[in-house]
Amino acid sequence: MKKSTKAEMREWEVQSAMATLQRAQEIRKDSKLMSDVKKEAKKQAERLMTLGGSVSSPKKRTLSKSTSTKRKLKRK
Repeated sequence: MKKSTKAEMREWEVQSAMATLQRAQEIRKDSKLMSDVKKEAKKQAERLMTLGGSVSSPKKRTLSKSTSTKRKLKRK
């Protein structure tokens, strides 16, 4: 591929990404649209779960009781 063609493709990719980010900001500002998007996302997640998939939010990492106790002991 020619250098100029690669540069043109990259420029198009950058412009496209900028437009996507701008549109995402517009969507976030539209509370009614965001509400509908969240409802639809929930419906799709439920459909996937009925198909046997598992959709869940990432779990927060917490310290085990023994690790917490060890840290407390070291601080004393």
